[in-house]
Amino acid sequence: MMGVRILAFADIHGRPERVARVRALVAEHAPDIVLLSGDLTHVDKGAEALALLRTLPVPVLAAPGNMDGPDAVDEITRHGGLAGRQPVTIQGVSFGGPDVQAACDVLVTHEPPLGTLDLTFARTHAGSRRVLELLTRYRARLLVCGHIHESPGIARVGETLVVNCSMGNGRTAGALIELAEEGADARLL
Repeated sequence: MMGVRILAFADIHGRPERVARVRALVAEHAPDIVLLSGDLTHVDKGAEALALLRTLPVPVLAAPGNMDGPDAVDEITRHGGLAGRQPVTIQGVSFGGPDVQAACDVLVTHEPPLGTLDLTFARTHAGSRRVLELLTRYRARLLVCGHIHESPGIARVGETLVVNCSMGNGRTAGALIELAEEGADARLL
């Protein structure tokens, strides 16, 4: 596997300024792939965010979030590529979504794993035990998530690099991730 440049975003919530920011960052960084970790819309409002699935000049993979209503989930399932149980491979890297049932290099979920990048304003951990179990079972090299707006960041769980790329706090604009044979590196934007 050669190096793969990934731009990752979560919690766009259909906001036009966030959609515009995603487009600008794609133009600026020329990634090989874009990952969208849920809450593209806000209860089906913000269809322009769903257009990112079909209109960016690079492959886009997405997982739905808790605020993506039924219509958005249908669109993400049709065009986001990560709805199945088997990983999707792009440029020699395998990507799995929240329902994956096989090992993959990169997991894309909405929720962070319980205990990692999941601290709320109330100082409670609101991550997912199921995501932690997926991570432990399949030992992905990278987990991209969002959901907890107040905890964007980069951490490790064992050998896995975990990136909460939430745009929800208004201060961060996703993450740029370099995935190479020798490891993964990320920075928040």
